Amino acid sequence: MRLLIVISSFIVVSKCCEQIRSPICQTGVGYNLTIFPNLAGHLFQGGAIVGLQNIRALIDQKCSPNIREFLCRVYIPECYQGKPVLPSWEMCQEAYEGCHQLMSSLGQSWSFSLNCSKFEQSTIDSIKTKSKDNTEFWFGTGVNKLCNAPHATIACKRNIHKGHMDSIVARFNGNLDTSQVDRLMQINYTYSAEHITSCFNPYSMPGGSFQVDPLSPAVHHPWEVRNTPTITWTANPSQYYTLVLVDAGMGGNAYAVFINILGNDFARHEAVVDYRAPMNPTEVDNPYVFLLYEQTGRISATGSLIQNLTSNTIAALHANSHFRGPKAISWVRIKQDPYSITYLGSRSVVNNCPSLVSEALHHHPASFIPSNTILDMSVDVTYTPSSISFISCCKTYVYNEKSFSINPIGNSTVKTAHVRSSAIPSVSLSKRDWYPEAIQFADNELYTLMMVDPDAGSSPYLHWLVLNIPKGNVNDGVSVREYKGPAPPSGVHTYYFLLYKQTAKINPSVIGNYTTSCSRCGFKISNFVSNNHLELKGASWMLSSHDEYVRHLHVDESSKDRTQVCSGQSGFPASCTSVGSSVTVG
Repeated sequence: MRLLIVISSFIVVSKCCEQIRSPICQTGVGYNLTIFPNLAGHLFQGGAIVGLQNIRALIDQKCSPNIREFLCRVYIPECYQGKPVLPSWEMCQEAYEGCHQLMSSLGQSWSFSLNCSKFEQSTIDSIKTKSKDNTEFWFGTGVNKLCNAPHATIACKRNIHKGHMDSIVARFNGNLDTSQVDRLMQINYTYSAEHITSCFNPYSMPGGSFQVDPLSPAVHHPWEVRNTPTITWTANPSQYYTLVLVDAGMGGNAYAVFINILGNDFARHEAVVDYRAPMNPTEVDNPYVFLLYEQTGRISATGSLIQNLTSNTIAALHANSHFRGPKAISWVRIKQDPYSITYLGSRSVVNNCPSLVSEALHHHPASFIPSNTILDMSVDVTYTPSSISFISCCKTYVYNEKSFSINPIGNSTVKTAHVRSSAIPSVSLSKRDWYPEAIQFADNELYTLMMVDPDAGSSPYLHWLVLNIPKGNVNDGVSVREYKGPAPPSGVHTYYFLLYKQTAKINPSVIGNYTTSCSRCGFKISNFVSNNHLELKGASWMLSSHDEYVRHLHVDESSKDRTQVCSGQSGFPASCTSVGSSVTVG
């Protein structure tokens, strides 16, 4: 936990900040001023330096990742505006769990000055304060700016209090009262490393663990919280509790409702709503809130109670006399990741693939694509080429029939024969939006689709241009330049499919104003986009290289000299005088 607690009721002797003189705390703690007295009872820095030196073995052996900072904040506290900043309860807990056994082996005990209980109330107060802070989350004071932006997050469509500037407490219509919060919860997540596929692209998802820290700005992802966490709290062993996990930002839905937890034995509970991972479908970090309630006794989960707890969790808890609290509150900040994008897309909840393509596009820059581009439409390009055989440099090649979609995120590399001129691709369009809105288009929406090769020379080569596409149906647009397959003269070229939203119909005859020596050459994309007021909404791309099919085209269709075209190719010209077997590709 990084956010710490400023204590105003501290007895100050030095009354002003002073430079840290302890070598142990001069690096790795994030501050350089201190003030006394400290938590260990030292009135001046000299005594604190000696006391810290006596337990330096804990730091030297690195028994906990935060042990240096924790001990420094106890013995050489940070000075902030003339007051000391104390460690948080979570920081103390982490240090204790990692180091108390080592301290015991050194013949020392975890002393009173290090006792975590003295930090608990300060942390509770800070959590309660932050839960009422309307500057903290996306639905707070910045919500109007966020939701009125040109590319507003789709979270805004699920904003349950449009026009409000809310805190966590305010999101629950006044039903959430934190006045009874009197304890902390320790919530720990563990997640394994695995490989997944998202939007046709492989991702290596990490493994690890973390402790939920509501006071930290740290953001986590659905992959990290997909497993039920371990949770503990201070409890009367004969008391029953209810624990819930709810979405504070988008609808207040319950992600877990557990009743009849005896004491703090969280593993033994009755699930009204089984735990499911918070699947934030947006790029803004959204808080998912854990709330702990005391029960007046064991509850018989009747049909009406279960229905109320499932459909309107917080209101049901506060309206039912069986529940008291909440007694503890915490939250975890979650934003989308490849795992949640796949999960929600496969269930037709939301199409978020454009956000991953946007990220990939920024690593694949082109002069005609603005650096601040945010894509909000998917351009799914699928090829289904029939089988083909041809002779190239005296070798026979056979390409089998296949079907594939290009993968821009993975820089999809394709064979030119598979994307040849006769293999016109199918292109489907969808918006980055909640289904079914993602595939709905208004009657007046018009789009332009173009395919360009920017590596063809000083200006891009136009491989395909379709104007005035209505209702997202590319086949119904006006094909101004018919599809022409890639045929890079040398090396590897990138072929972009770019989708633009039009503000009005475009006369197909104007295209001649934007090309040079031929009807496709030197295409002036930027001028065409600017003059026709087009907005880039979606993109995809593929890579292709000079290969045997291109050489076949050069010789058999363009009548170029075979010897020159095939110079340096393996087996040429010997292959022209010998009988060899055909080469099957794909």
